[in-house]
Amino acid sequence: MTPPAPLPGVHGIPTTFDRDAAPSMAFLKVLPAEQRGVFHALLDALKAARSAVFRIGCQALDEGQIAQMACERVEVLGRVLPALQISGFMLQDHDGAWYSPHLVERAIRRAERAQARAEQAQRLEAFHGRQDAGEFAPTASVKAMTSRINAAKGGRPRKGETPEEAKARRAHEAVQQREMRLLTPVASTPVRETGNQNQFSKVVLVSGDLGFETEASVSVDLESEKHISPSNSDSTKPAETETAKPNAGVSEPLIAQTVARVMKLGKLPESQAGFAKSICGRFLRDGVLADAVVEAVKRHTAKMALNGDTPQKMGVFKKPIEQFWAERQAGCIEPEPEQETPREAWEAQALADYAKGMEIWRDAFSHHRDFTAVTRAWPELAAKHGLPPCPFDKDAYLDWHRPRVCAA
Repeated sequence: MTPPAPLPGVHGIPTTFDRDAAPSMAFLKVLPAEQRGVFHALLDALKAARSAVFRIGCQALDEGQIAQMACERVEVLGRVLPALQISGFMLQDHDGAWYSPHLVERAIRRAERAQARAEQAQRLEAFHGRQDAGEFAPTASVKAMTSRINAAKGGRPRKGETPEEAKARRAHEAVQQREMRLLTPVASTPVRETGNQNQFSKVVLVSGDLGFETEASVSVDLESEKHISPSNSDSTKPAETETAKPNAGVSEPLIAQTVARVMKLGKLPESQAGFAKSICGRFLRDGVLADAVVEAVKRHTAKMALNGDTPQKMGVFKKPIEQFWAERQAGCIEPEPEQETPREAWEAQALADYAKGMEIWRDAFSHHRDFTAVTRAWPELAAKHGLPPCPFDKDAYLDWHRPRVCAA
């Protein structure tokens, strides 16, 4: 049994005190009533004296003096103190001084808390000094310095490991890490497979400390394996139908031109330029015509505008482009024929008003996000911007501007 190390604020720790052997106060309930009464009397006497040991200076008190302090009879103490010593609630030092292990333990805990507070203040002061020197950020806390110190020590010890053992283990692990051998290539034996499969072997990276040797080595030539013709093989697998490879030689100017047209027609923000280049390039390399990509974006943008919505991401056009190209290849969509005759003045005015109204409708819907509210307020918005008071629809604008034939 080793006595605890002296702490600041704790003087005269008994040499026979064992911190781990102090019994719990809950066991006091099993003692006889006389022993419990005497114990409380002795404990109150020590608390009143602000001490944990019945000692005056270097002199230990005898049983008569202790009985006088605890207001008990000497014969009672002579009968009860040995029983309390057996149970561990009262003990004697090497010079015969009686003391309470619980009060000694409380004094030690109080001193440990005071020492921890003092060390915390010292760490905080040291941290502020290093922070002023620029070693830590102004917004950092003292935990940054503590974490760095703990990391240098290697972290917490393992369960059941003393600090000395943990230090020795970390030093051994550091040496092993510095002396770790690199992985060395060890050639494996050739793998033979049944049938007419190609025989090959591969190089495996293993540690040099495995303690075994291989019998043979065969180099791997994966490039030659790639160029083996399927027609030379006697395999029973059916030959796959070769499909046309996608056009990988799409020029950068064509991609850039397509992206510019898509960005303009789709009214996309500048932040989507990279996504537009990636998506358009993929479609063009897969064989989709640039005009088909642009036409699909144009149609889907017009469809969204009718609902008062505006595309914000290039990803919304992926599905429409795929669907448009599939219908185009299937012959379901015929290219729009060019108009041989120019539009009349009233038709051009109707389309111009419709385009202007589309912008106004889109801005109003973006602000309110309510289709019914925008529809209800549309006549007022149209009159405010000089547009016809008809419903917002392309056919309605054409009917409004179409000349009327008056009967004679």
